[in-house]
Amino acid sequence: MAENPTQPEWVRCGLPHAWAQRSAWTVLDADFQDGQRFQRIWLAWQRDPQRSQMLHYVGIAATATILSPATGPAEAESYPNGWLHLVERSVGLGPGFHRIILDHARVSLTLCIGDVKAMLGEQVFHADTVFVDTLHDKWAVGLLARRCRRGSRFWMRTPAPAAGLAPSPANVHALLQAAGFQLDHDAPAGDGLSGSFNPPWNIPNSRTPSRHVVPAPARCAIIGAGIAGASVAHALAVRGWEVSVLDQEVRPAGGASSLPAGLAVPHVSADDNPRSRLSRSGSRLLAQHAHQMLAQGQDWDPSGVVEHRPDGSTLWHAQACWIRPDKLVQAWLSHPAIRFVGQARVAALRRTNARWQALGPEGHDLGSFDIVVVANAMGCAHLPNALPPDAQLAPAARDTLASLQAVHGTLSHGTYAEPIPGLPATPVNGHGCFIPHVPGDGGEHWFAGSTFETDAMAAADTSTQHTANMARLRQLLPMDGFDLAETLDRGPVTQWTATRCVTHDRLPLVGPIDVACGPGLWLCVGMGARGLSLSSLCAELLVARLGAEPLPIEFSLSRSLDINRPSRRPSLTLEE
Repeated sequence: MAENPTQPEWVRCGLPHAWAQRSAWTVLDADFQDGQRFQRIWLAWQRDPQRSQMLHYVGIAATATILSPATGPAEAESYPNGWLHLVERSVGLGPGFHRIILDHARVSLTLCIGDVKAMLGEQVFHADTVFVDTLHDKWAVGLLARRCRRGSRFWMRTPAPAAGLAPSPANVHALLQAAGFQLDHDAPAGDGLSGSFNPPWNIPNSRTPSRHVVPAPARCAIIGAGIAGASVAHALAVRGWEVSVLDQEVRPAGGASSLPAGLAVPHVSADDNPRSRLSRSGSRLLAQHAHQMLAQGQDWDPSGVVEHRPDGSTLWHAQACWIRPDKLVQAWLSHPAIRFVGQARVAALRRTNARWQALGPEGHDLGSFDIVVVANAMGCAHLPNALPPDAQLAPAARDTLASLQAVHGTLSHGTYAEPIPGLPATPVNGHGCFIPHVPGDGGEHWFAGSTFETDAMAAADTSTQHTANMARLRQLLPMDGFDLAETLDRGPVTQWTATRCVTHDRLPLVGPIDVACGPGLWLCVGMGARGLSLSSLCAELLVARLGAEPLPIEFSLSRSLDINRPSRRPSLTLEE
């Protein structure tokens, strides 16, 4: 029976009924335009009591997308809750992938700005529903087919009459059918092409995004309750996982995550290298979590940051912020599906009955889990000793863990003993950083630092480290008429120190660890001094790879975080 011609394309693709009671539903929209289709599907998802637990929506647009806010109460009723937040987060997006989290992280929108074929080529997931503009290129149709699983529903704009060298509508039909798409023959004429991906041949296993994919949420242990572990725990919990976070400290956010206040600011490089691209995406994503979960002006502030470049120029980071890491860790771990276990040092991991068993120093059983994520910074260097003899950790992974470096940092902070004229209104970054206005006990607080010391003995001398911070501050903010560092020292001053985990190329390690005894062991460490800028993004990448979801970054960029990447020694200094 022919469908109603007035039905929108997403209804013709089986929505909303198709996602009922599903753990997740994934939409690929290669014809995103102004986002109105996403707006309607998101609204339908919010209103459907049988909706999937997660909605993943990947939108591809040739140029930066302009989303319009509702202009009045009547129009606002046709927009989903959170649309204004989406509009705000989509401002100023450049080419590439951009992850935006919505609806308490249960809706993820990945905006991919660029050429359709290039953006399709950077994807490694299988969509349940596909929307696309008319494709006249067999290579583009082939890329689209690789993003489908058997039974995926699709809708395509009706091809325009052939003009010049463009294929005719009949040829477009042939291209689709040759790629494995079966067209609906009862669809209304002129109302777009619809159908399913159902090729008459067997789909090879090589099309599976990852052999590490877990088919459904299960039990997971996170080793480490710092910002890396907490971000992964929260990302898994909102997807339905039962998560236990094990940490040797009494409370969460120990170690480097106990930083009193820090900056989430992108790294900048002339060639826009992976560290720059990752920290730019990660800073935006962290600000989204903070906006939804923390008290603005108290636990964090989207203040923006002024950066002083080595060449004497200045750069304004509008999306940067200052934040209290421990507050964000606590907010992430407050999810009801997360259980924090303190004073639980994991000394050994054993593989039993296709699950991982975590054991304490005295052999105490800490639980049995389907997945274990190691996120305990330098603690992961001891992982080879914690595994059973039959684990046979791959040589590349052993070399990667052995190359990790402990780098110590000291931050100076205090309150003002007297008013200081001419202080910047926002944080300043460069050779060191200065955060001038953070509310706290005893009045307004300032923070300056931090050092990047490889010698543990030198790092233990906090007085010398404080002197180094003040020397940097003088270079960063030379003040006319008085010495800023000397003035700050007149008030109460404290030093905070901790150790960071740094990789050979200053990029995190995120992904599965291949061991002979079985799958399910993952790593998320090595963020160095940029844990605030990278933790949320690394968590999204890990859970995307774990569950065959859309990646938050380009596939080619994600490979730069692979655990088995070449361990070339850096040519740059340790200074961040």
